[in-house]
Amino acid sequence: MRVADLVEAEGRSFSKSMREEGRVLRSAASRLGFAGAALVLSSIFFALGFLACLISIYLGLVPQVGSPTAAALTGVLAIALGLGLLVVAHKAAQ
Repeated sequence: MRVADLVEAEGRSFSKSMREEGRVLRSAASRLGFAGAALVLSSIFFALGFLACLISIYLGLVPQVGSPTAAALTGVLAIALGLGLLVVAHKAAQ
């Protein structure tokens, strides 16, 4: 009879522990989901802002140097900024 009581107590303890871990997991999963959604939205807004800046630079350069040169300068600027971000990401990953 004592072994059965011990098994029952261990079962209750295990069940309580699993419920608590389930609550913690649900909480962490909801925080992760919210953070993921915020990351996606902020990435979209960053990309739109970057594109707007490039367009404004292009439109500002067109009257001074012409359309092909303005496009080339804007493209070089975008490539340089992208390369800089890539180098920073690479350094941060190491």
